[in-house]
Amino acid sequence: MLPIKHRLKKQTDFSFVFSRGAYASFENLSIKYAKNSLDVFRIGFPVGKNYSKKAVVRNRTRRVLRAACQEYLSQLKPGFDIIILIKPAYQDIELAKVITELKKVFLKANLLM
Repeated sequence: MLPIKHRLKKQTDFSFVFSRGAYASFENLSIKYAKNSLDVFRIGFPVGKNYSKKAVVRNRTRRVLRAACQEYLSQLKPGFDIIILIKPAYQDIELAKVITELKKVFLKANLLM
């Protein structure tokens, strides 16, 4: 589970990152990220009904994405708001594959220390 200080929760924060953030992607995962004025990074996971109509599937996807982000908590640069997006075609989500794809996306965006 992500610590509270690393969670992106407010709608205004999400809309700021979506409107002004940069974009990086790799295969089935993509991220939007923007600098914030804090000394920590925050991560959000918007998995909507366009991914799946079933809440069970959406919640499991969020849990897998959170678990994958746990691997990089100590390596991410502070001062960024990050939104992790997943493509609707990526229904058979596996933790090991998500971890490797997430690392490639973070490296592409230069967010790892």
